[in-house]
Amino acid sequence: MLKKILSTTVIISSASFALQAHADISATATLVSDYVYNGVSSTDGDATLQGSVDWYNDAGFYAGVWASGLDEVGYSSAEVEIDYYAGYAGSINDDFGFDLGYAFYTYPGADDDGAEFNYGEVYGAVTFKENTTAKVLYSDNYFGDVGNSVVVTLSHTISLPEEFSLTLDASHTKLLDDKGAAYYGPNADDDSYNHWGLSVAKSVAGFDLSLGYTDTNIDKDYWEDIADARAVLSISRTF
Repeated sequence: MLKKILSTTVIISSASFALQAHADISATATLVSDYVYNGVSSTDGDATLQGSVDWYNDAGFYAGVWASGLDEVGYSSAEVEIDYYAGYAGSINDDFGFDLGYAFYTYPGADDDGAEFNYGEVYGAVTFKENTTAKVLYSDNYFGDVGNSVVVTLSHTISLPEEFSLTLDASHTKLLDDKGAAYYGPNADDDSYNHWGLSVAKSVAGFDLSLGYTDTNIDKDYWEDIADARAVLSISRTF
């Protein structure tokens, strides 16, 4: 999962790479009231710190690393998630853009007898008029060693008065192997789920503020309330 690609940059160097493109590096620190990804909490409803460092150039290539705190009980004693990603993004025409890449998610510190959490994912996205994005992510061994998976996401951002923005997003996660059956609930065919949410964002004095609401159709009792409806507040600063 590419949790966040940053758009605000601090120019620190020039690099000769692909077409002699100029290269930028940015770093972001974020405080979130709950680390939620596709509607599922990774911190069991608790606040945590997150951070990322991103490199990218004018030719469209990028790479980065992202980290977040975790609920160690739910992750076999792992207290942090560290993700690595790289890709290429560009424009198809004046209306459409694209993004192709690979991400690898790691959970250092997880017990040896716990589930195999580390996994890789390839992804591709198409953006229309810079505010509507459809994305597909595929893994041949999804989180928890449950086999092949595909995630489809859709988001749309609307500009509001006073420089606020409203983002609507939804996703569908599907496990493709038999060993992933009943992963999201007690029934034999509970191998997929849907997520939906909305958030309002605004930049204030150099800080990016966001307040969102998210929910899923995962069986709430089966997943011990980490996938139920919740509000999420985040405050971030990019350097």
